[in-house]
Amino acid sequence: MAIQYPFRRKRNFKETDDLGFGTRIIGEKDRLIAKDGKFNVVRVGLKTWSPYQDLVEMTWVRFFGVVIAFFVVVNVVFALLLNWIGMDCLNGVQKGSWLENFEQAWFFSVQTFTTVGYGSINPSCISTNFVAATIALVGLMSAALATGLLFVRFSKPTSQLVFSKNAIITPYRDGTSFQFRIANMRNSRLINLDVKLTMSWVEPNESGTMSRKFARLKLEREKVVMLPLNWNIVHPIDEESPFWERSPEDLAAMNVEVIVLIEAFDEVFSQTIFANSSYCDEEFLHNVKWKQMYYPDPSGSGKTILDLARIDETMPIV
Repeated sequence: MAIQYPFRRKRNFKETDDLGFGTRIIGEKDRLIAKDGKFNVVRVGLKTWSPYQDLVEMTWVRFFGVVIAFFVVVNVVFALLLNWIGMDCLNGVQKGSWLENFEQAWFFSVQTFTTVGYGSINPSCISTNFVAATIALVGLMSAALATGLLFVRFSKPTSQLVFSKNAIITPYRDGTSFQFRIANMRNSRLINLDVKLTMSWVEPNESGTMSRKFARLKLEREKVVMLPLNWNIVHPIDEESPFWERSPEDLAAMNVEVIVLIEAFDEVFSQTIFANSSYCDEEFLHNVKWKQMYYPDPSGSGKTILDLARIDETMPIV
């Protein structure tokens, strides 16, 4: 069946529906937003170096890797400098091979860098005293910078909202709907959650060339006051919806992507947090419904159990 594009006739989408990606990204599998919420964009050409931002945003494993590498390399540089000056200017050194001398110089540099200063080795010349003073200064500044970065990383408000892996197109009331669900992985309270959905797809424009279109999707409920359990976010599919009368094959051919933006207030950080994700046509499931994620505590405590491991679970519609 040939795909029809009647959306322009039924509804005139506003320019504000465009999220800033423009109309020219029309590749067959061009994704706008990655599943983790980051822009699916690679910047080339002009480069800017922003070490502070990089150190704040990189993963914890990479961050500690950078800190350890900096610590080792800086002390290697100072150990080489001390070796070049000569071991005669360091009291307490047991002279040996170059490698043995370098080892003792490196550990002296580490002890001075960290202000531990065991005292087994100490400088005896003006040159090595200047080097030791420089090591101490660099060590104090590095410790202050590392402490500041650790504080920023720990205090940075980040959401721990988990999104269902798939979205579903399922019966809803007297029609159908597009749905996905979210839950808070933390015990902290999120309040005043606001969700916005924008659908993007590719269709021919008036000149016959392909262009990307955007449309805000109306939701059954755009806001909730709190999120104690999971939230099924529902877009009813009616005649005003871009999903109207679209088969799975149509959606795949249109390169459909539904972009999610969630805004909430986190009481722990006392700040507004944001979460993004997206669902492409290959992540849509049809003729299924969600399995319930919560149930009463079997022990009879009166509490409700929310099983986050069930967020992706669906069942066939019978």
